[in-house]
Amino acid sequence: MLLNVRQYTIQVPFPYYCAMGISRTFYGPRLGSLGLLPVALFLAVAALPGLSQTLRGVVQGPDFDGVIRPVFRAGVLWKGAGKPVMTDSSGAFEIQRVPGADTLVVRHPGYKATSIVPDGESVMITLEPLTAQTITVEAEETGITSAPIRTEVISRSDLAKAACCSLAESFEKNPSVEVSFSDAVSGAKQIQLLGLRGIYTQFLVEAVPLIRGVEMPFALDHVPGPFMESISISKGSSTVTNGYESVTGQINICMHNPRTAPSLYVNAYANTMQRYELNLYGAQHITDELSTMTMVHGRIMDMAMDNNGDGFADIPTFRQINAVHRWNFNNDEIEWQVFVRGLRDRYQSGQSVLGHHEDVHVHPDSTLKGSYDVTTDISRLDGYVKFGLLNPIEDMEGSGFSLVLSGATHDQTSTFGIRNAGSKQQTLQLRGVAALPFSDAFKLVTGFSYLMDDVDESVLANGFSRKERVPGVYGEVTLQPLQSVTALVGMRYDHHNLYGGRFVPRAHVKWSISDVVSLRASAGRGWRVPNVVAENLSSYINSRRLVFDPSFRPEDAWNAGASITANLEVKGRPLTLDAEVYHTSFANQLVVDFDRSLSEVHISNLTGISYATNVMAQVQYSPAPRVDLLLAGRWVDIIAPFNGIEQQKPMTSRLRVLSTVSYATPDNRWQADLTVAWNGSGRLPVIPGSTDASYASGQFPSWWRINGQLTHRIGDLDLYVGLENMTNFIQQTPILGADNPFGPSFDASLTWGSMDPRMVYVGVRWSY
Repeated sequence: MLLNVRQYTIQVPFPYYCAMGISRTFYGPRLGSLGLLPVALFLAVAALPGLSQTLRGVVQGPDFDGVIRPVFRAGVLWKGAGKPVMTDSSGAFEIQRVPGADTLVVRHPGYKATSIVPDGESVMITLEPLTAQTITVEAEETGITSAPIRTEVISRSDLAKAACCSLAESFEKNPSVEVSFSDAVSGAKQIQLLGLRGIYTQFLVEAVPLIRGVEMPFALDHVPGPFMESISISKGSSTVTNGYESVTGQINICMHNPRTAPSLYVNAYANTMQRYELNLYGAQHITDELSTMTMVHGRIMDMAMDNNGDGFADIPTFRQINAVHRWNFNNDEIEWQVFVRGLRDRYQSGQSVLGHHEDVHVHPDSTLKGSYDVTTDISRLDGYVKFGLLNPIEDMEGSGFSLVLSGATHDQTSTFGIRNAGSKQQTLQLRGVAALPFSDAFKLVTGFSYLMDDVDESVLANGFSRKERVPGVYGEVTLQPLQSVTALVGMRYDHHNLYGGRFVPRAHVKWSISDVVSLRASAGRGWRVPNVVAENLSSYINSRRLVFDPSFRPEDAWNAGASITANLEVKGRPLTLDAEVYHTSFANQLVVDFDRSLSEVHISNLTGISYATNVMAQVQYSPAPRVDLLLAGRWVDIIAPFNGIEQQKPMTSRLRVLSTVSYATPDNRWQADLTVAWNGSGRLPVIPGSTDASYASGQFPSWWRINGQLTHRIGDLDLYVGLENMTNFIQQTPILGADNPFGPSFDASLTWGSMDPRMVYVGVRWSY
């Protein structure tokens, strides 16, 4: 008699799985279906002549590229009896026969569970990949997952379609996330999601909020692209299990796993701006249960350029060394992980890097002579430890308990001419998670958290220090009242030692209107404590007087949105249509105001109305095998009080259109990718008397950016060449008063366009 098997889907970011409010799928027997097998079956099996007591076999399945390969660490067990054994790196296994058990079950997170009745002493098992209805963050194709929370995935193959030297450059082909330089000299970068800056997006490394706080201005360059397996982008209020800081969404980064990564991987990169990078990593399997991995990244660019002739380097020179070491243990009953990252980073810009030492500028108070230089030095160490019990409750398949401890220490100093800014942060976070799937229609995830955050910031004579102690509890339920309706409802309460207690409710609903059309809606609250100096570093690179409020309250906002997705077929080829609208309304916000005065920049709490509305539509279509097309358009309306008037946020394009084309030859040896982006115009603070027409009119123009890459594959070797910013568009006047940087009109904060010129790059990827 074969036991019935069904699929369990748990909405939980477990410590042993790279997920973020997305499902991990477990397979197990139906509760209550385990009965005694007939004695006759046992006698029949035992009486089979010549049948060995050991069954040997090999498990294989299609890899990301469709090629059948051995499946490493697949769990193999007799249904209803005994513990699983794990396949080795060649997919092989040996398992002792169990009297009365005739059905072999094979499980692996990336494949469908398979049940067979072996009739010999050896067996070859081929697994099938998960179906489109199964939720996974490790899907190969970029797209929108089936989860209730609207989530897009940038897969490993999509990351390879561009150079993707860092996390900042990994979003160039994604219409949801935009990346730009924060200013004209520092090298700091920022993203925009749902119309708002990246500080309102929670960044996670394998469901752990490591990237946060004072690291944010340079954090996008602290995650090398070759380190990443995939990126998940969830929009809206997201899940409460990862904390209260998410306002517009969460971006979860899955690093390469030591259980599945190659023994050696090499990536080398060089471009015409004399930027050189080298990435190395390799995994070692100590035992079938224990694996370790080390990843090392180094980059250097010592050549400074001045394409617009203003006497300042267009982008900074830099040097970075970055290393990650991790351990993973899993025996199907417990799993633990250790992750440690350390980096040193240095940026230099301004005038000296161009060799203009002979240029002398005199400060108005006659105490300083020399060039205007910009430097930033960063030292960081962070990491986490995860421990999880897998299926600890015998009659509740898919249950689990986990504990996650993470910490970080960050030291950053910056110099802008005669101004100095510093930011230090020490963080410790603890989180406990319990997953209790009571039934298909009711699943509960609950737990506790604790945050300890010590922050010390300063700019000029202004100091901002705080010590945060925030215990919290949370609960989140997944309800499925109908087969076509899934609801994810969460609530958390956190008590802040400085700002008191706050409730954070969040809810997501997905309605599968038909087999091809899904409707999602979400609403929820998020709040965060702003880092006044680090998060607004670019606002201080000028000669304006800095005016701060006496104190700052936490930023607090509500986000609501809806989307509709249709997965269709046109002439047998897949077509995805998607449209969304999200609205974020702030109860309080830190506002940086350049409009109030030509000689001052005001940093203050919100007094008035502030909101952001984001509308986006996209079409993904594959008109022929190995041809992928994407066309997306986005419109934002970002309103906040500037100079006492509720008006558009400056330096932000209101309209953006993105299109991508990808083609691979039938043998997959050649691949071509093209990305075309049009960025619409937007508002600038009016600067009377400026020689640049944009600042005089208060409006910057629209602009294009076109990138392309060609890849050639020879076995395990990838050779790629690319061209970025084909039109060679750069913002011509990113710095006001560049001829007198110590004068009253100097301002390098008003950046809206591309800073890097046309560039050719080459690279190689090789794995073993």
